[in-house]
Amino acid sequence: MTNDDLNSLVARKKHGEAGIGGLILERIAKDVYKRPRLYGFRSEDDVGEVFEHYWTRISGLVDRYEDIGCGFEAFLISSIRYMALSIRRQKAWNHDKDGFLDDDAKSEFRSCPDQRGPSGGFRRPARAAAFPNRDDHGVIATAFRRRMLFLCVKCANSIDDTQAAAIAGAVGLDEDHLLSTLTIARASGLGIRRRSASRRRGRDAAWLRMGASSRRLAREVDTDTRRYISEAIDRDRGLYTRAILHISRSSRMISNKAVSELLGVPKGTVDCGVGRIMRRYSDLYEERLAR
Repeated sequence: MTNDDLNSLVARKKHGEAGIGGLILERIAKDVYKRPRLYGFRSEDDVGEVFEHYWTRISGLVDRYEDIGCGFEAFLISSIRYMALSIRRQKAWNHDKDGFLDDDAKSEFRSCPDQRGPSGGFRRPARAAAFPNRDDHGVIATAFRRRMLFLCVKCANSIDDTQAAAIAGAVGLDEDHLLSTLTIARASGLGIRRRSASRRRGRDAAWLRMGASSRRLAREVDTDTRRYISEAIDRDRGLYTRAILHISRSSRMISNKAVSELLGVPKGTVDCGVGRIMRRYSDLYEERLAR
């Protein structure tokens, strides 16, 4: 395809000729695949990604083109080069983000102590000896497990499924029922204010950006670029810190009223059950808070 050929087609379309839009796009695609380096690509393999992500924009290039002294081909090359650069930047960001997440996961795995006993099961704390035996199906044990269910649902946003399963195994709760109930409570958004959820998303996004930018900073040699990246890290660190502060001040506990509605029991029953558990085993969590 010659410059005059493409420029002529675009000029004809600009003057109102119908039915040649598809031909112009076909010529553009053929030329980009034929000369990928001219358009900012390393190889033909990268071309398809730009066409996939920016097809609508590429289709509208002819309508946005204005003759200001250079032909349409120059405008096309400049536009697609920018799209190719955007794709490369996004790939670099994804690479840094994934690398940071992998490094963080490995670090967390190495730093976490083994929480399981010699048999691979949940180790009951010494103070939990007063809990009813998991095989006890008497009236007192059954009532205790019911109260523990109330408490677990109330704390659904603060415990994960692994912890919940460990609790179920320790006190004899039906694990599947407990986990499904907690999933429903979390999915319903109970105990999570809309603003708190937004702050958590902002916190997580800032944390990812800090990690990815730190990896980029480690390999960057240009002084001005390093300063720009460092400033971005400082901004995200501030956002992360403020989000953590706001989140820590907000309660994630589900109200007893919401627990009662979810489980279909009177609120007074939940109030009484949770209160009895908290009073009976207050030394367990008071000791933990004192550490």
